[in-house]
Amino acid sequence: MAELMRDLDAYVAHLPGVRQEVKRVAEERAARVRAVAAGHQDSGEFVRSIKTHSGDTDTIIYSDDPAALSKNYGHQAANGRMVEGIHAFEAGL
Repeated sequence: MAELMRDLDAYVAHLPGVRQEVKRVAEERAARVRAVAAGHQDSGEFVRSIKTHSGDTDTIIYSDDPAALSKNYGHQAANGRMVEGIHAFEAGL
């Protein structure tokens, strides 16, 4: 009878080829996020803030812009008008 390793998921997640593919896909998706963000900002500051970080088994896409949430999801302007977000991160899904 076949027997499975208890930590098979962790073993597979740490394989070099799997880690490389996860990073490659994250970089590809981050490029899509940057492309959407680039179409909505003249300065390019938000685009430059979009980065990736690879851990042991995963890679995250993030922005270190303090206003990233407001830019991505929208916010209320000082005059009370709602400003629609650009939803750049959703483009990377």
